[in-house]
Amino acid sequence: MSRNNPVKSGQIGFFFLDFLMIILLVVNLLWIVFDWLFEYEMLRGYLYGVVPDFTEMYATSIHPRFILIDLMFVSVFLAEFFIRWAMAVYQRIYHRWFFFPFLHFYDLLGCIPVGGFRFLRLLRIISITYRLQKNGIIDLSDTAVVRFIRKYHGILIEELSDRVTINILTDIQREVRTGGPVVDRIVNEVVMPQRESLVEWMSHRIEKVANDNYDGYREDIREYVQERINTALDENDEFARLELIPVFGSVVRKTMEKAISDMVFSVINGIMQDLASSRNRVLINEAADVLFDAILLKEEDTELNRLVVDTMDQSLEIVKQQVRVQQWKLRDFAEDEQHFRELLREELMKADADAETVPDVDVDTDASAPADTDADASVDATVADDAVTRRDPDGRADTPSKKPDTPSKKN
Repeated sequence: MSRNNPVKSGQIGFFFLDFLMIILLVVNLLWIVFDWLFEYEMLRGYLYGVVPDFTEMYATSIHPRFILIDLMFVSVFLAEFFIRWAMAVYQRIYHRWFFFPFLHFYDLLGCIPVGGFRFLRLLRIISITYRLQKNGIIDLSDTAVVRFIRKYHGILIEELSDRVTINILTDIQREVRTGGPVVDRIVNEVVMPQRESLVEWMSHRIEKVANDNYDGYREDIREYVQERINTALDENDEFARLELIPVFGSVVRKTMEKAISDMVFSVINGIMQDLASSRNRVLINEAADVLFDAILLKEEDTELNRLVVDTMDQSLEIVKQQVRVQQWKLRDFAEDEQHFRELLREELMKADADAETVPDVDVDTDASAPADTDADASVDATVADDAVTRRDPDGRADTPSKKPDTPSKKN
């Protein structure tokens, strides 16, 4: 029993009843399956060959009384059902007394001793197991069966929800393309109430861009303005006649060029400085009002309306593409990748351990070499002694006149 979910002493009896009901339900379902298979001649023949006494007893005493014995199980199941119903009414678990049989209808249907209704008792096992798991009496969350069920239940729910979501988004796209009221509702109920916040954001962004970037491009703008003014003045015939003035013509022209360039740059610099300050809010407010009015009045600017519709359509298409991504596959790929990394890490650690033990084996082999050499030397000496001393058939030692060389001389 879990310590995090303490159980009241009055509920312990019901939990023991749950365990008893699970045992009875499992026994009953297994027996129903066995009795159903017993109808087939092939199984009966096999059982007669393996356990003839049991098969004969079952065929004559139990199988003909299948309905009667099943009704005995049903009576126990019904008694447990009505006990829980009475306890639910007494404890006011549900809002009305008759809610219990509607919420546990599968218990009643499983008590019908006819055909496939009996297998609805499996749902009763599942509900009791879930109740025990919920109250902390048992913990099956880390078992292979629960992990399997949780995984494929999540896959099923995700696939169904994705299909429903895609159908809804497709209907919205169709309504947007045909000019339905969705666009108007988005503008009136979403965009317009946020107009002040949008204007504030636009003003802040323009101010930030002007402050961060204008100082770095000030001289470039001045050179560009000077170049454009010089080009325009060179192409102007009236201004070129100033050089015809004796003595002071070129001076006057250069002075006027510089004056015009300074005035134009001063105007541009003032505009950028205004944009970088809070004084641009009035201008942005007016621009935002014009933009929002243009969105609302579709007949006055069909191109803008088309852009809005296309933007919404493409946005919904991106959302649909994201919904189509099967997240459960990505999770499986991530788990497989993690498992592969763990296996690779274990193999590398094992290879490193094997590499560390290889030098020790070589040292041991080298150390044992002298012992093997000594053993070979002793064997050679023994063979030499046998060659020096040989005996004849009478048992006398036969010593040749010339002794063979010693092993050291041979070597």
